[in-house]
Amino acid sequence: MTLLSQLQAICDEFNGRIALHALNLQTNAEISVNDADELYPTASAIKLAVLTTLMQQVEDGRYTLDAPLMMRRADYIEGSGVLRYLSPGLTMSLRDWAFLMMHISDNLATNVLIDHVGLPNVAAWLEAHQFDGVHLHHKLDFAGVRQDQDHFGTASPQGLGRLLTAVFRHEIISPAACDEMLRMMDKVGQDRVGRYLPWEPWEAEEPPEGKLRLAGKTGSFVGTRTQTAVIWRGERAAMRGFVLTVMNRDNPEPETWSIDAPGTLIIGRIARVLYDHWLAPTASQ
Repeated sequence: MTLLSQLQAICDEFNGRIALHALNLQTNAEISVNDADELYPTASAIKLAVLTTLMQQVEDGRYTLDAPLMMRRADYIEGSGVLRYLSPGLTMSLRDWAFLMMHISDNLATNVLIDHVGLPNVAAWLEAHQFDGVHLHHKLDFAGVRQDQDHFGTASPQGLGRLLTAVFRHEIISPAACDEMLRMMDKVGQDRVGRYLPWEPWEAEEPPEGKLRLAGKTGSFVGTRTQTAVIWRGERAAMRGFVLTVMNRDNPEPETWSIDAPGTLIIGRIARVLYDHWLAPTASQ
């Protein structure tokens, strides 16, 4: 079977809607399954756009990542993260707020940072940099999300993948800003894209050129799972890898938030097929 037919067969098994886009970072070969320009609910994956806007404002000199920001009682929101369990008055640097937003997908940190950068400024940054397949619509509001999963953010697999590719390739803001963003996303998605990959997440002794790495952002709503990620080996000059974005929705199975949810498992299966074709030692590229 060809790579495309393998990926299509996996996607055809999913009970719900699904699409994907992948880019080979060495050859620039692209592959899509179903309509990779269709908009899907991003869930927390849209937080990448909040981060890029924050880093742009830092680059423009409006403030630094060391600037302090205080948590208020009014900032409370349900869902993922740890800040909602901590006491109002906690003060952290913007860098730490951003790290919590990206690395553990803290929802309180997300809404605080949306207020800080300005929601219209996120839309303006995406438009100015021609990421027209990525949209932040509102702050995270679960009452709105329960009515419409598109309420928080929407993106196409291709659009979200383009944004992460630009970060990885240092095509936006500055190389230092891009590397800081990748640090904040390091290992995010190991239960999804990393699930079936031959990698060691806990810094095993391995030469840098052989170490498999991943960075990305996930998102989850009821019956919906998203992951955009870059998987690579090697340093810049000799790097091999790929960017993968999978978005699915409308899975009718009861939601348990398990790491074995259908929308999660299928992302891992897709990533393994791409790895075998593009990145494994025996891959032909």
